[in-house]
Amino acid sequence: MDLVDNLIEDDAERERLLSKPTCFLVVGRPGVGKSTLAKNIADTWGCVLIDDTEVLDSHIGSQTEDGVKLLDILNAGKSVPEDMVLGLILDMLSSTKVEHYGYVLSCLPFMSEEGVGVEEQMETIRKLKLKPDFVINIKCADKDLVQRLSSQKQHPMTGLLYNQDQWKVDNEFHVTGFIEEEGAEEEDKEDSQDADEEEEEQSAPRCTIDQLVWIPERQARNTSFRINTYKENILRPLEDYMMDHNPIYLLEVDGSETPDELLLFVLSRLGSMAIQRVSIPVVLHQDEELPEDIETEDLLRFMSSSRMLVPGFRWRRSRWGRSCPVALKEGRLVPGKPEFSVGFRDKMYILSSQEAYDKFVSNPRRYLLPPMPSPPCRVCIIGTAASGRPELSVLMGARHNVSVLELEKLAEPLLAELETEWLAKVKEDSVQAAMEKIRTKQQNEQSSDGTPAVEVTESHPEVVALVQTALEEAKKQDAAKEIYAQALMKVVKENEACHQGADVGNGWVLDNFPRNASQLEALQRAGIHPDFLFCLMHTEGTLPDQGGAPQTESGEDKAEPKAEKDQFTRQWEALQLSLSISHSVLQTGGRRPEELLDEIVQLMEKPFKYLPREFSAVDLDEEAEDIEAIANLEVDDDDDDSAKDTAEEEEEQEEEGDDSESPSDATSKRAFGDTFIFCPVVLKKHNALVPSTDEVSAKYREKVYYFSNVDAREVFMLSPEQFVGRSQLVKPPALRIFVLGCRGSGKTTQGEWLAEQLGLFHIQFREHLQRLLAPKIKQRVNPADESTEEHLKALKTTIEDARGEEPPEEDAGLTDEEIGIKAYLADDVPLSSQVLEEIVNPYWKKEPYLSTGFILEDFPHNTEEVQHMMQHHLYPDAVVTLMADVEDIQARLLPKFWSRWRAHCQRREALLDDLREIHTKAREENITKRRAELMEEKAASSTAKFSCRAEDEDDEDSANIEDEIEAILEEEYPVERYDEFKDDDEAEEATTERLNTEIEERYVADSNNMAIVLEVLSELKIPRISINASRKTPVVRRQLLLKVEPLQLNRESLFQKCQAVSYSLAQLLLLYSYKFHSAFGCTDPVKRYGEKELIQPVLWPLETPFPVLFNQYIYFFGSKKNQQTFMLNPLKYLRQSKPYPMLSVKMAVVGPPKSGKTGVASMFAQRYGLDLLSIGGVMRRILEEQEHSDLAVQMKLHLNRGLVVPDELAIQCLKKVLMSLVCSTQGYVLDGFPMTMKQAELMQANSIIPMMVVEMELDTVEVLKRGLASKMEENKPHLMHDSAEILHIRNTCYRREAELTSRHFRRQYDNWIPTDGLKCKWYIWERLIKEISVSMEHVHTYLRRTRSGQAGCINRQCVTPQEFQRRIGEFAHYCPVCLALRDHLVDCSETPSLTYAAEYNRRYFKMCDAEHLEIFLASPDEFVSPRCPRPLPQADRLPRKLTEAEVKNRFPQQIEMKGFCPVTYLDGKLRYEALVHGSLEFALEYRERLYTCETKEKQYKFLSAPELYWDLKLPSKVPPLCEPIPLTSLPTLGYLEQGVAVGVIKAMTAVGCLKPKFPFFSMERSALHYLAFYMKAFNHRSTEHIRQMYKKKLACFEENCELIPYLSSVMRANYKLPSERPVDFDLKLKKFLALRLAAQSQAPSANPAL
Repeated sequence: MDLVDNLIEDDAERERLLSKPTCFLVVGRPGVGKSTLAKNIADTWGCVLIDDTEVLDSHIGSQTEDGVKLLDILNAGKSVPEDMVLGLILDMLSSTKVEHYGYVLSCLPFMSEEGVGVEEQMETIRKLKLKPDFVINIKCADKDLVQRLSSQKQHPMTGLLYNQDQWKVDNEFHVTGFIEEEGAEEEDKEDSQDADEEEEEQSAPRCTIDQLVWIPERQARNTSFRINTYKENILRPLEDYMMDHNPIYLLEVDGSETPDELLLFVLSRLGSMAIQRVSIPVVLHQDEELPEDIETEDLLRFMSSSRMLVPGFRWRRSRWGRSCPVALKEGRLVPGKPEFSVGFRDKMYILSSQEAYDKFVSNPRRYLLPPMPSPPCRVCIIGTAASGRPELSVLMGARHNVSVLELEKLAEPLLAELETEWLAKVKEDSVQAAMEKIRTKQQNEQSSDGTPAVEVTESHPEVVALVQTALEEAKKQDAAKEIYAQALMKVVKENEACHQGADVGNGWVLDNFPRNASQLEALQRAGIHPDFLFCLMHTEGTLPDQGGAPQTESGEDKAEPKAEKDQFTRQWEALQLSLSISHSVLQTGGRRPEELLDEIVQLMEKPFKYLPREFSAVDLDEEAEDIEAIANLEVDDDDDDSAKDTAEEEEEQEEEGDDSESPSDATSKRAFGDTFIFCPVVLKKHNALVPSTDEVSAKYREKVYYFSNVDAREVFMLSPEQFVGRSQLVKPPALRIFVLGCRGSGKTTQGEWLAEQLGLFHIQFREHLQRLLAPKIKQRVNPADESTEEHLKALKTTIEDARGEEPPEEDAGLTDEEIGIKAYLADDVPLSSQVLEEIVNPYWKKEPYLSTGFILEDFPHNTEEVQHMMQHHLYPDAVVTLMADVEDIQARLLPKFWSRWRAHCQRREALLDDLREIHTKAREENITKRRAELMEEKAASSTAKFSCRAEDEDDEDSANIEDEIEAILEEEYPVERYDEFKDDDEAEEATTERLNTEIEERYVADSNNMAIVLEVLSELKIPRISINASRKTPVVRRQLLLKVEPLQLNRESLFQKCQAVSYSLAQLLLLYSYKFHSAFGCTDPVKRYGEKELIQPVLWPLETPFPVLFNQYIYFFGSKKNQQTFMLNPLKYLRQSKPYPMLSVKMAVVGPPKSGKTGVASMFAQRYGLDLLSIGGVMRRILEEQEHSDLAVQMKLHLNRGLVVPDELAIQCLKKVLMSLVCSTQGYVLDGFPMTMKQAELMQANSIIPMMVVEMELDTVEVLKRGLASKMEENKPHLMHDSAEILHIRNTCYRREAELTSRHFRRQYDNWIPTDGLKCKWYIWERLIKEISVSMEHVHTYLRRTRSGQAGCINRQCVTPQEFQRRIGEFAHYCPVCLALRDHLVDCSETPSLTYAAEYNRRYFKMCDAEHLEIFLASPDEFVSPRCPRPLPQADRLPRKLTEAEVKNRFPQQIEMKGFCPVTYLDGKLRYEALVHGSLEFALEYRERLYTCETKEKQYKFLSAPELYWDLKLPSKVPPLCEPIPLTSLPTLGYLEQGVAVGVIKAMTAVGCLKPKFPFFSMERSALHYLAFYMKAFNHRSTEHIRQMYKKKLACFEENCELIPYLSSVMRANYKLPSERPVDFDLKLKKFLALRLAAQSQAPSANPAL
């Protein structure tokens, strides 16, 4: 969803420049104070006052042409014609000044219709280019107005008017001679149109009062005549105009108030609607003299602090810099002068002259609107032909739509002509001078020697010689240069004259001129001042062809003679010395003309771009001054803060925690750029956030940007546009978080959970490395301090040696990178930069991490990794450190270490078993082999030595040999002990202690390493979030979510900076148009976002506001909490639907006594700031505040006599109170009014129409119960009439009037909302909120659509049937959609509701259902003239329904088709079986013919498409007609069955179910009476009025029948005190006893009262 406020500064500024100024129209009775209020509004608001007297005076005072005519007319004693005055007013309304400032119009329409009629004047107002936005209607009672005007006196000399309270002096002042000076009101001078007479306060001394005289024109009779004339001629057209005006912008004010109160009312209404004041240019130049040669930078810096209207907010620089906007708009590039510096809104502009200043002040918009500032194309392009100059000149002219002038060729014939004319004139002058000289010479000679004179002619030799000499000398003079300059000027002027008024740009392109200093001097003499001169220097190079391949400039057409090039170079070097305009040299080698054109355009536009500059110490000083000025301004507001606000702030600060760091004032109130404190260059190039400081910073567009280093700043300074948000806001990258902590602190567990909560990727850096190695090494690589492989390495080696295997090579098949990764995992050997770049960089550069974000665990682990981060700009948003105590780490890791130690022991034992098995097997094999060898040896020696021994000796020797062999084998192959592979046996306590020591050592190592890494990260200004991981898991997670989740939730507003300001500062910023109201106006954006209600209380008057400055807008909040919530994520609350203009809520709550209507009304008044009005309170307010008014006097007359104030006066009081500020701004809720039909009709007559009337429904019993409960309450504030009898009377009176009142509001406005008063207050509140929200939504949608020229639904618009009938469209009550799409006539008149009605072009149309309503609203032009496919037939061609009586009255006219149903016949395909007789109940008329239909549905089909059925022909053979049988001819049973059976059966069934027993009646009589009432009440042939009357009697009869069982059940016990009896007991007992009279009557009634 788009933002409701445009945060792009340039776009927002353009929208404001294009916006319409606020215009006012003030209307009212003559003399009510229109001109005074208009003048006060014009003076306060800054708009143009357009009053007939003011217009005439201004023309006469300025002595314009019209002013002279006016003065002649007035001197002749005539009145100024109305059409002339109207013409002057319309001229002023269309002036350029009005286009910017708006106007306040108070003199139209004229009362006199001598020249222009009232309707024509109103049509003129409707057709104004700038239509009135606000219509201010000043209302005042006729009697009060006549009394005020007739009591005025006038000073004969000054013409000032004085009210009675100004000229009336008390006696005590006459005695003392002292007269207190009172304010006198200035006269609204009358003209021939009897315009308004107004008053302005002036001091009235005693001498002035004595000179006052009565005014005959203001006598009561004359004033009444003028008021009546106004009401007859003007009031009705004005009311029609105001009815069509948007009611939100219609202000009705009480004319009996003072002018100051009226002005305050209007300004308050405008303030509550957040209407922006007129932006008025401010002169910045002070008396201080500035040197003319002051540098632009110094001038702009000086002017930024000149005449600061808002403390702490300097004037900002504009794109015009020092150039004059007015001259630039006129096509001239002229530097401005300091004495004409102007501040407009928040920027400063330097104008060039007084004339430019006057033009700018009259209407700045026309000079600031895009495409301005656009440099004028007054350009000179010089260079050789080979440099591409001709092509470039043509392209330049086409780009700016100006002419390309070859000035030298164009001026050559003109130069010859001018030179000939000049020489001829020189010759003529020289001839006359020569002839005179020679004559004088001859006269001298004749007088001296008597020589006769010779006639001197033009052919005289001496004359010829003198003339020839004069011509030769003239050619050498500067006059020849003047001729050349005149020729150039004439060529340029002729070119401009040829294109004047054409759709061409302003300027020209001089092709190859001036090439030398003499030509430049000729331009200057001619007054031709180019703004730019570009010199094209041709160098050898290559040009890319169309396909991109290089193309050498070696063609003959591109060849350039060296002599020509050298000559041009010499001329250019000489020309440069005398150049005083902006000039640039462009190298053209290898470049296309289009590229050169782009460069030229950039050079031309460079002076009109915002230029960045370094943030210097001067800027810091200015910032400190601004902060101090703002602080001084806010001191008063801070002193006025309540203790409640202080406690609230302290509580919120405690909730924020101690980790939050409050920045310094300078930083917190600094205007940061589009990337906040992050480097924009790194963000743009690397999509990373690098927090920076003001050590390396720059200022661009008066905003401060921080940079990571000097190189980044230099890149930014070259092209700042590409690093800021020009068309959209700069978006921050996805969230990136590092999680660090000691082993055992819970990084993995908490990181995975946090990533799942925030929707981020969770990356375990070491696990990622493990996965990279897993395919090759097939096992995990454990850190050295965790691995047990070293303990088993010797054992494994022994086993391998025992098996005769060679040990496998470590790292076999691994690449160098993989070896490095393995070393990193095992021994913490730092990874190489190449490995880090391949593994880590994709987290920042590639998807899916790029757009989603991640949580990276256990990175960085060392300073080398941090260094890699810095080099590649891999910065996180925050570093989360999980800190835990060593005891907690030991408790967590000890079970794991124990299990690992047990696994190690088990594995060692298994290896030992393997080793034993290997050694045992090898020993057995060796022993067997050795035994065999020993046996052979022993056997051989024994045979030789003991061959002769006996057998028994042999056996003994054999045993000895075996023993010897065994002994030898035992000695040679002893059993292995493996003591070196066995650990000393440890006790469990010792092992635990050893493991805890290892864990502690690891913890210390990890902590030291992490401290080093964190120290380096802190130097990089990366935020750190510390979490106490020693606590329980839920607590740790809550801390994590509390501190990390805002980084994700408020991510989109990371670069946005809000500033909380004081109310007084906010008002100053709005007053002087430094800042502007947001789209929310005076409503709370946070509250609106949370509640999603259309009814939002306006924070007006701003008693406890909490403003926030965000970009160019001011936002207001109802509480400090909402203010701080908004500042955390402003963009979240700006992504709402655009708020509707606030419409005041108008509602009424009625109901019986004790129904809770006052409570409901009070809840609405308190929740939405409505004015709670009761009719008694309204009258008391008038008596207190306007006691001298005619209305108050009439009320006092009745009250003093002890009479009730009539409803007419009460309604007038209500009408006056409803014009108050609260009622107009917020709305009102009427408590218990209207109560009678007369009051409702009076409200309608005075246009007091609530949008919703709520009725609190409550039965009589509940009313009495609540009355008794209220009666028993103690500590009542005052005595109340709360007895049961009075409550019963009030309740009866209400119910008698409520039915009529509810019927009135339902039929007229359809705004009656019944509500069950027995429900709880929260149910009632929710229901009413829903109802009023629906009504407000309908009203807002209707206003929005109709004001934009679309069709709008009028449901819930309180349109009366009379109003609907008056403005009904061309289709009357027929659905235009059905007629257009289906050619069906669907009559919607039977449905009185306007649920499916719509307004289009001020006409009403009614649709048949919601679907057709939506179709009509989407494209109403398709269904109304002139584009509707089918118009509504004439009235005689429209079918209509008929009743049986109407059909009978048409006798002897017969029903068509012999009474058969035409619809059934046609739908039955004209078959004989389809001939069915119709019923008179469904009769209709079409084309003066009568038809009857079979059913209501078929009647509807005929009415929808009568052309299908009206002209059917019956066949020759038709079914016989059914002859009606008289009912009296039937037998008794048949007669009873057809006549009364149904009604009697229903009545008897009801009697049997109820079994009524009326007091003092017998059972039979009670049953008969009930039977009679029932049959009367449900007789469908009776009228509705009769049925309703007998239904009431039947209900009353049933209520009386319930008295006997009620009293018998209550009166069984002993006597009870009145306070112990039921609430309604006394009432029912009296009613029971009163029925005795009814029993004695011969024809008793159900109710004695009847």
